[in-house]
Amino acid sequence: MLEDELRTAAAVGVLDDVLTLLHKGADFAADSSGRTPLHLAAAAGSSEIVAKLATSTNVNLPDVVGRTALQIAATGGHVEVVQVLLKCGANPNIKDNLHGNAPLHEASWHGFSHTVKSLCVDGKAVADVKNSAGFFPLHLACQAGHNQSCRELLLAGADPDVQNNYGDTALHTSARYGHAGVARILISATCRVSDQNKNGDTPLHIAAAMGRRKLTTILLEAGCDKSIRNKQYETACDIATRKDLNEIIIILQNVKPSKTSKKKTSKKTSETSDSDKKSRESVMNPPHDPRACGSGMKWSPYGCHYYPDPTSFPQPKLDSLPGEPLGKGEQYYLDLAGNIRKGPVGVGLTCYCANFLRDMETRLEKNNLELKQRIKMTRQELENRVEKAEGLLTEWLERGRSEKKRRREKEKEARPKRSQSVDLLQNTPTNDKANSKGSSRKSTPILPPPPNAEEMAEVEARLKELSVRAEAIEKSEWLSVRPPDKPRSRLALYDPNAFEALSDSEEIKNIPLQVPDSHNEQSHNVSNIV
Repeated sequence: MLEDELRTAAAVGVLDDVLTLLHKGADFAADSSGRTPLHLAAAAGSSEIVAKLATSTNVNLPDVVGRTALQIAATGGHVEVVQVLLKCGANPNIKDNLHGNAPLHEASWHGFSHTVKSLCVDGKAVADVKNSAGFFPLHLACQAGHNQSCRELLLAGADPDVQNNYGDTALHTSARYGHAGVARILISATCRVSDQNKNGDTPLHIAAAMGRRKLTTILLEAGCDKSIRNKQYETACDIATRKDLNEIIIILQNVKPSKTSKKKTSKKTSETSDSDKKSRESVMNPPHDPRACGSGMKWSPYGCHYYPDPTSFPQPKLDSLPGEPLGKGEQYYLDLAGNIRKGPVGVGLTCYCANFLRDMETRLEKNNLELKQRIKMTRQELENRVEKAEGLLTEWLERGRSEKKRRREKEKEARPKRSQSVDLLQNTPTNDKANSKGSSRKSTPILPPPPNAEEMAEVEARLKELSVRAEAIEKSEWLSVRPPDKPRSRLALYDPNAFEALSDSEEIKNIPLQVPDSHNEQSHNVSNIV
């Protein structure tokens, strides 16, 4: 649809696509969250697209949580978009339905001092507007430690002594969060340094209880009354004594009010930039650990959005868990004392989980490096194992081949020599020269020369004559002799008993058979062969 494409183009910040879709007749329809293309363009910081869309739609149209395009631009610090919307008639005092924040609250909390100046000067925004939790823009700027935003609010006419729902002034807030630069700016604006909150605490009580040495010195020099007692009937010195803060006790006993401190501090503050003061304050006055707070402190940051530091979270007190279940749009959170509270869920285009995500990203990178190192080490170990296994396998194969070869040679040496047999047709004399040397090689038989034609004819004649005589003997009567009760059976010529009977026969003994020998002229009788 053209409406979806228009919202996408506005969110991305492509002016040509926006102009093309407007020419095609795209409508300024809102999405499921009530955000129109103007809201999305303001969130993206596209001043040209905002200037084009602001002339064709209502610039004060809120989304489902009551956030206007001006508040969204102020939350992101897009000062050019803020100026364009103010010129187009945007109202800077419209509050959202979630926390009751106006655009000035968002810009002050995030420290966008140029946006704060534009809202106060160009838009004539009310500097002392309170949100649903009772916090003013000055409280939020002091809580986050934005020096220049605090100056712009004071120059715009913000009351430095205004109190929130807990009775805290901006000086209480700066003392609680340890921002000495903001405290100097407030003191230079002639704020009341000895005001008490609903618990009867002065800024000096809070600074002493949290061990703020520099802030304690600044407040004493500014003339804060150290004899004031809170509702627990404790002075600042009593709290420091109870907490064993010896350095704070020494400061409370020795530092005297200074008449020139206000003038010097104001001059020094005006000549020092926000970044320089923050760096020096972080060295001289380390950040406070909320886990060191007393359990009796009745203060809550309800309604104040700040980037939480996971390393400084207090231990949650489970007994402080609210008895009623969470309602729609509510969530649990921890106050500085570790109590579990209920508050609204933050809805908007800005994420307040920067420190969580940063810490998670750091841990992911560390785990990624460790995992890569572990994989590299494991791979190297596996390669070493494979190389070692291949070496062992090669060694075993070579050893097996050598053992097999050795066994073959041993079997070959242990094998008995073949016995010479007398052949009917030829003799196989061995090589006498090889036998005389005692060689382990097998003796090669020397074949006799082939007989000539006359010898072959004589042998064939003798064999034929022998065959005829054998047939005559087979038909003789003694081979057919059998008992009367047994059937006739033929006796094979190759039977040993038959050969014994045949050899004992007088007829066979008288048959002469001579076989010529090529080596000697001896004749062998049939009886010798048998």
